[in-house]
Amino acid sequence: MKTRLITLVVAVLASFTVLVAGPAKITDINVALTTAKAENKLLFLQYGREACGNCQALRALVSTHKLQLSPSKFVYADVNCDDSGTSKIFREKFKVSGNTLPFVVVVAPDGTQLAARTGYGDAPEFTKLIHDAQKALKK
Repeated sequence: MKTRLITLVVAVLASFTVLVAGPAKITDINVALTTAKAENKLLFLQYGREACGNCQALRALVSTHKLQLSPSKFVYADVNCDDSGTSKIFREKFKVSGNTLPFVVVVAPDGTQLAARTGYGDAPEFTKLIHDAQKALKK
């Protein structure tokens, strides 16, 4: 009985940790696309650089859970725009209007771009982007 109770408590705590932590951050664009497809999840893709203030602000929204990216629904990727291979893949697959980092794309599990935006944003603006992507997916 005691062993079952301990097992149950560990399982509940592990589940709670995943929910609190949000999705794991992936830094390779190919791994992110493959993972989203394999897990049949939306991909929230941030394309920027470490030294970018706007990119850091978005990372903070994700890490503090002000922007909710449920690990049961999303793969989260934060890829480096200064990597030539990443940049080539990103620019071939996705179209984002604007020129201010970060470029953010919400991608369907099949790799189709659903919604995109560029530049600084707060949690409600990124949440709207996600809702727009979910609407586009249902069409």
